Amino acid sequence: MVNGRLNLIFDADDTLWDSNPHFLAAEEAFANAMLGAAIGCTQARLKETIHRREIEVIRRLGYGRGPFVAALHETVDELAPGSAGKPLHARVEAIGRHLASRPCPLLPGVEATLAELSRRHRLMLLTKGQPDEQLAKLEASGLRPRFSRVDVVAEKDTEVYRRLIAQELLECRRTFMIGNSPRSDINPALRAGLCAVYIPYAKTWQLEHEELDLGHERLIVVEGFSQLRTIF
Repeated sequence: MVNGRLNLIFDADDTLWDSNPHFLAAEEAFANAMLGAAIGCTQARLKETIHRREIEVIRRLGYGRGPFVAALHETVDELAPGSAGKPLHARVEAIGRHLASRPCPLLPGVEATLAELSRRHRLMLLTKGQPDEQLAKLEASGLRPRFSRVDVVAEKDTEVYRRLIAQELLECRRTFMIGNSPRSDINPALRAGLCAVYIPYAKTWQLEHEELDLGHERLIVVEGFSQLRTIF
């Protein structure tokens, strides 16, 4: 157990609540529509196009539900141009509406664990995506009062963590970044000098995968969110 008052920085999507499973379901619905249309597209080409377009859109618009739907529209434009794509664009709009309407339920143990941790530590939230979308999810979760600071950024890289350290005068050895993404939560936080807690999530987005140094002296790996109550 780590003793004394600490700074605990939390990721949001797929750490506090479900998110990526909704995108996976939307992508599956889209793939079924595309492969069911008479456009001569293979599953392999479709998958490659979706992910390539998604990366391109993220560079322009950032992360979030809106950019994801835009990537699906661009996929239709590429694979089913002209009149062949009209019904598919309509299907994308329906998929987008459903995706936008889905609530993001809290993951097991999150609410009780944050309630306990907030009584003895300072909690902050650092997430990436569309600010309106992320803040709406936070408000709907009921967790907003637990956090003394909330940041929604375009990307979570080492510089973002260093800026947060400087702004809040954080003592790195007493500050932990907690999340499910090796690429956005763990590795850049460790490079910035922070400690980190990795909570594996079975459906973490493939673009967030990255090799971890599991033997790093400032990294803790847990099986579930509730274990944080024992560690901290």
